[in-house]
Amino acid sequence: LAGGVFGIAINGFFAGESMFFRVRDASKVALACLLEHLQRRGYTLFDPQVVTPLTTSLGAVEIPRAEYLERLRRALEWPVTFA
Repeated sequence: LAGGVFGIAINGFFAGESMFFRVRDASKVALACLLEHLQRRGYTLFDPQVVTPLTTSLGAVEIPRAEYLERLRRALEWPVTFA
């Protein structure tokens, strides 16, 4: 295992908790692959916890708390596929 990402998934919401690597940049590749996987499955909200240059390069943006809570509410009601 060269690197990875783990977090918590609830319906259409995924909260990234941590990334790890044993090979340089492997966690970055894992994050990009995870985002593609989540999108294919119908997830509507990915929370990286912290906006960094890496997460920004992959599309992360900070949003106001009220907007986040509304997006979270909708994501928690959103069905996704697991196949």
